[in-house]
Amino acid sequence: MASAGSLPAAGKETGNVVSLPETIPYFLADRIKAGIIRWRYPPGSSLREADLAAEYGASRGPVREALRILELQGLVVHAPRRGFKVKHYTADDLRHLYRLRVQLEAEVIDALSTKAVDGLCDALDRINGVMRDFAARRDLEGYFSNNIEFHQLMIDSTESSVLRTILHQVNAMSLPVRFILLSDEFSGRADYKYHRDITQAIRTRNFKLARRMTVEHITANLQRVIDVYAEALDRHRER
Repeated sequence: MASAGSLPAAGKETGNVVSLPETIPYFLADRIKAGIIRWRYPPGSSLREADLAAEYGASRGPVREALRILELQGLVVHAPRRGFKVKHYTADDLRHLYRLRVQLEAEVIDALSTKAVDGLCDALDRINGVMRDFAARRDLEGYFSNNIEFHQLMIDSTESSVLRTILHQVNAMSLPVRFILLSDEFSGRADYKYHRDITQAIRTRNFKLARRMTVEHITANLQRVIDVYAEALDRHRER
């Protein structure tokens, strides 16, 4: 299954026809998820099985299974006789989501404090360099995908199945919000200081500082998240 922020491979191509892989529901779930994250399917919009089946060249059964997968991830909601819709967050939802992220990301830093981190930090520095390059080229997609990889690498390095499982769910729910926030503020500046500084704090084993920076970084974005999300919803309603 593809990572949360990247589009999955499209299967084998024969001429202009794309043949779907064997795990069709998961393939479709990744495709629809990518569209939800990037607001091609905006919050509150209906996800009609027939429309999606036609769009992806699939039958309605696998599409329904794909939507059920996304429902379990918290990206889609279902109402009897009304079908599936993209999850819409209230301001309180966003507060809860970001406060939960604060607690869990702080736990990640605490878990790393018991690990050897030199290899992790070398990898984080490489990813940060790639992010700077994408930022300089104003490549939002490239930056966003590597940003996800940066944070996922820290989670994986905890070697905690509990943190990986819980954060997989929380991060899936937060990705559409993080994407629209990044879209609103993205620029061509050569560096995003937070990623460099937190890597340095982890490398020097100053986990107290790394924890504080993590908490402050996520918390500082909360009100902007609420405002930017509401503004983006208004723009989509006007279309």
